[in-house]
Amino acid sequence: MLRSRHRPLAAATAVLAVAATLAACSDKDASTDKVTITVMGQPAATNKAALALFQQQVAEFEAANPTIDVVGSDVPWDAKTFAARLAGGNAPAVIRVPLTEPPSLIERKQVADITAEASELASFAELNPRVMDFLVRDKVVYGLPEKSYAFGLVYNRELFTKAGLDPDHPPTTWDEVRTAAKQISEKTGKTGFGEISTNNSGGWHLTGYTYTNGGTMIKQGADGKYVASFNDEPTRKVLQWWKQVRWQDDSLGDNMLGKQEDLLAQFTAGNVGMWVSAPPDLYPNYVAAGGDPAKYGAAAMPQGGANATLAGATVLMVSAKASAAQRAAAVKWIEFRALRPNYDPDVAAKYAKASAADGLPVGVPVLPIFSQERYQKVQTAISAYVNVPVKNFASYVDSLNRFTYVAEPAVSSQEIYAALDPLVQKVLTDKNADINALLSDAEKRVNTILTQAQR
Repeated sequence: MLRSRHRPLAAATAVLAVAATLAACSDKDASTDKVTITVMGQPAATNKAALALFQQQVAEFEAANPTIDVVGSDVPWDAKTFAARLAGGNAPAVIRVPLTEPPSLIERKQVADITAEASELASFAELNPRVMDFLVRDKVVYGLPEKSYAFGLVYNRELFTKAGLDPDHPPTTWDEVRTAAKQISEKTGKTGFGEISTNNSGGWHLTGYTYTNGGTMIKQGADGKYVASFNDEPTRKVLQWWKQVRWQDDSLGDNMLGKQEDLLAQFTAGNVGMWVSAPPDLYPNYVAAGGDPAKYGAAAMPQGGANATLAGATVLMVSAKASAAQRAAAVKWIEFRALRPNYDPDVAAKYAKASAADGLPVGVPVLPIFSQERYQKVQTAISAYVNVPVKNFASYVDSLNRFTYVAEPAVSSQEIYAALDPLVQKVLTDKNADINALLSDAEKRVNTILTQAQR
């Protein structure tokens, strides 16, 4: 739903009606000469502190830009529903999407060219090229990053101690993870290693785990078109590992068909020893759900010989249906909320102080969206307000400088993940699952998806 930030209920209702009718891409209001933009990224009402900070930022932005009216949306991105909304002009002006989505959105011409507006930003030249490569096509800029991430191992330090493991030396290989998971399950009665396999998460994790073994999910052929490349040993090793942990060790617990939110709830409650996610992104949700910061551990992504990890980002783009005035307003908002706090030390310190006062996490180690030099300046500026146990992220932080970052599939990534979910689910729920046959079937499905996407 769309929410007003600081208007009374009657006014909020009116805004909702207008937004629904004009698809959040309404042009200038004739009576006020204001440009209204609806923006994704508003925190849910249940996260009161984060929502309050968002509302404060909106108020500050509108005060500095009196001709722009910002309406927040807490509706998360969903590729299936937003495809229709974008095509019909019913999407927010500023859309917030995972890094897997820009190629298809650009191809379908559903997002705007913001080259002129973005290139005028003081921070533009220092943006991380690893992320910007996905947002620029033929020298045309189609989006800007909000945050980037890399897969890592999240673990419960308390369960490690109870199981006789050293929480300051988490496992670094898949063999070590298997051993630790079995020990946690046997010593504590909790789930040693948590897994997810629905809502595209099974394919997502299979991809990330495959990268650690040196594999890929798709590759370009001689004709330049992509084909499936996962029916090989690196992916087979992942599936065999799952089979061992599930059926030989009984370390995966009972729920094989959950999604990330389900596993986060169990982890927060202290019922799961380890699982794979993006540790910096997960931490604020963990704390908001009542998790104990002292128990949170973030380690390097376990490896199978490749020293690599899946990397991605959350990016902000502008609907192609937005008017020129809205496009300019949208980029101003993106610069104000997403870029400045990661670029300007003074702004970073200001928001860090406010966040710390409200009990929000400050100082979570992240994969920078700007240069390393800029990141260090910001970290120095916020150092007085850091309230995160940074030492608990030591293994993860160290890996950011050592590992190779491998991007998610460049074509139809979410569709590929969805096609791989049944493969993962079968291995986790059927003791007699035939891995080779499952891989061959999944290869055919993914190649069909790729063929259709590259016509």
